[in-house]
Amino acid sequence: MPVDLSNTPSIRLNPTQELKLTKPDTELYVGQVLKAVVVKQLAENQVLININGENINAQTSQHLEPGDLLQVKVMKTDEGTIVLQVLRESPPLTPMEAALAKTLPRQAPATHFFATLAALENINLPPVVRQQINALVMSISSITEFPQQLNQAIANSGLFWEANLLSWRRNNSSANLQNDFKGQCLRLLHTLINEGAKAVPSPPLPANSRESLPLPGAIPQPMHQLLAHSFAEKSMATILNVLREQTEQVLARIKTTQLTNLLQHADQPFSLMLDLPLRTNSGVDIIPIQIREHRQEAAETSNWSISFALSLADLGDIQAQLKMQDMAIDIQIHAEKQNTIELLNNQQKTFDELLTNLGLTLRLWNVHLGLEEPNIDTCNLRLLDIRI
Repeated sequence: MPVDLSNTPSIRLNPTQELKLTKPDTELYVGQVLKAVVVKQLAENQVLININGENINAQTSQHLEPGDLLQVKVMKTDEGTIVLQVLRESPPLTPMEAALAKTLPRQAPATHFFATLAALENINLPPVVRQQINALVMSISSITEFPQQLNQAIANSGLFWEANLLSWRRNNSSANLQNDFKGQCLRLLHTLINEGAKAVPSPPLPANSRESLPLPGAIPQPMHQLLAHSFAEKSMATILNVLREQTEQVLARIKTTQLTNLLQHADQPFSLMLDLPLRTNSGVDIIPIQIREHRQEAAETSNWSISFALSLADLGDIQAQLKMQDMAIDIQIHAEKQNTIELLNNQQKTFDELLTNLGLTLRLWNVHLGLEEPNIDTCNLRLLDIRI
């Protein structure tokens, strides 16, 4: 679903304003025109900006706000200092554009967050922090509850936190609030701030993480459990700072997904993207899910599909789509390993019998070698000029 942000402005600035920064890892040359986004304010006359996925400290006399978009030109690169000039002045962002501009550079998949939690299992954390981490992990739906509790797991994924708050206010029921992923992350962030955790920039994420954006046209891509970090000889202040930064990244990811879903127009087919946390024997997996409506001409009812992606230890990366029309089911699977393809094809009869017992019919069974790539339409989506 292309989103027309062709009129997305930068910020209201003096065109002669300059930014000075220390030499980044990315090679820049005089005359180069770049997109930059202000990530956060560091101190007076100093901000953290993001260029091509790299966070860079910059000096400026102009007041800048996190989320401000800049189009800059490289004016000077010698003597170890880069000088950038802001090229033009533009009107303010709309509220939706401003919110996306602020959350996109901050978001990261929760895989990094859960890798950190795994590494902290044997670390003597402050009791209130440990208690909140345990509450967060235990609130996540378990794989043993699937598929019967899929709808409840989606409801608790964090995407509907505000709706759950409204329901609580109306019905005075806090059941959903206790298990909502966004709510649990907000509680953890509040606890960390009370324990003195500071907001500090984390190292740039790997390229594949930066490209896994929950934007229109995205196709669920497998997210792998990451190796636990080593916090040996790290101070408690450093540990809490890292945990705060990654908690904020997860919250930005959820907000980005919420904003992306809000970009849909009422007359367009329904589409919902989300990252579903799922507790397993080996930790917490993140399952990207997409639910889509497929409208048919001259038909009173729509077809629906659910797509998801998995990364399994023995079978490798898998993408699957289940599409339903009346009582007929079409299944399409993409796998990265040939032996996985063979195994799945051998199980087709088992799937057929399972669906028959449920009163459904397996109408189509397609298994393909190789994963599908995202199909994000960037022609009018200027926010993607900034590589996160």
